[in-house]
Amino acid sequence: MRIVIAGAGPAGMVVARTMVERGHEVIVLEKRDVPGGKVSAWQDADGDWIESGLHVFFGAYHNLLAFLERYGLGDTFNWKPAEMIFASERHGLAPIRFVPWLPTPFNGLAGVLAFKPLSLRDKLRMGLGLLRVILGDQAYVDAQDNETYASWHLRHGMGQRSLDEVMHTMALALNFQRADRVSAKLPLTAMLHFAHEKEAPRMALVKGSPDTNIWRPLIAQIERLGGKVELNARVSAIEYDSETNQVTGFRLDDGRLVTGDVYVSAMPVHNLRKVIPPALRELPYFANLSHLKGSPVITMQLFFDRRIAGVDNLLFSAGTHLSVYADMAMVAPEYHKGERSIMQFVVAPAAELITLPDDELVQFVMSEFVRLHPNAREAKLLKYTIVRIPNSVYQALPGVDKYRPDQATPVRNFFLAGDYTRQHFLASIEGAVISANRCVERITEAQAHGDLVLQPYMSVAAD
Repeated sequence: MRIVIAGAGPAGMVVARTMVERGHEVIVLEKRDVPGGKVSAWQDADGDWIESGLHVFFGAYHNLLAFLERYGLGDTFNWKPAEMIFASERHGLAPIRFVPWLPTPFNGLAGVLAFKPLSLRDKLRMGLGLLRVILGDQAYVDAQDNETYASWHLRHGMGQRSLDEVMHTMALALNFQRADRVSAKLPLTAMLHFAHEKEAPRMALVKGSPDTNIWRPLIAQIERLGGKVELNARVSAIEYDSETNQVTGFRLDDGRLVTGDVYVSAMPVHNLRKVIPPALRELPYFANLSHLKGSPVITMQLFFDRRIAGVDNLLFSAGTHLSVYADMAMVAPEYHKGERSIMQFVVAPAAELITLPDDELVQFVMSEFVRLHPNAREAKLLKYTIVRIPNSVYQALPGVDKYRPDQATPVRNFFLAGDYTRQHFLASIEGAVISANRCVERITEAQAHGDLVLQPYMSVAAD
């Protein structure tokens, strides 16, 4: 079959690499001039890499790790110890360390017990409250979707202190929203994996740019097998024939119509909504997409003339907008800059900050950063980069999970892939890979059932 995929993010690239290996002709259309979607990176005029986000990978990302290993990219990551290090004015650096010689879930509970910002009473309350998810399963976690995590946390007796010191930060790192906004299902899914899998809490970052370590090697493999990845090719409309209930092509900005047998949207959900043809908009399947709205987030990189944090791992902070950050010159070997720091921040919640001018935003982030790391006051800021993403991962608000679509649409030859589609994991690169695998399954099932009719087509037809 000839498979046309819109979007060269993780989901689109996984579908493309998998299907081209199975002998299908694959064309990937990407609107930007770089691949990778939410996990993209590009170089500035100085040759320094700018990343679209602080890309963190966990041991729980089984599907992603298996995919990369299968295609010779298993040595992509720089793994860190299983710990969450919190920076605060009062306590300095305070880690929650998963004790490696203890079995799950005691390895994590022991880490909570040693966490300085919480009193012994708070630690015991949190440990007892988490027993419900520790003893539960994914079905229990799924059933908590209609409640915010903050409500679930307090209802299970864990108290406001542990919510403020730990869980708001965890929710922000997962979905760029505080725990009093996100569905309980979101943090509980992460904690379920942490409680049941010894390797799940291990964290890693790419050794350098995800562009050179992941996406360009995959593109080379796809093209070597006869596929094509076209950048700067934005899909502006989906052409649809209501009589046959089939997509007939992806229309590009330049007027070209790219045609095939099977069409996959691996675009972010807010971009997909813009190009759905009017004949399909009223179908409940597509109308439900309006409930999936992206979370705004800002990624900022500050280049200093000296070493600041001095930590070769991720850092978290409570009560700030710097939910998670890292010194890229330490955590990513290919970014090493001697004794200089490249501090990369996830700035969230960002709804009220995203429209600030650059200088005001830098001043705001620096004020919070200096409170956590006073030695930054003496450092010279050499330059900065800012990436504003108004619509990142979908907002995992209470009650929204039921609107996530299956990868098979009501249109016989049209399929979806993306972390917002129905899959058991979080909106993340792992969720994107799971969705891509399910998309491949749905296409294969449709082909086996004879639902796909192979069409005569031109390679790239001009209207």
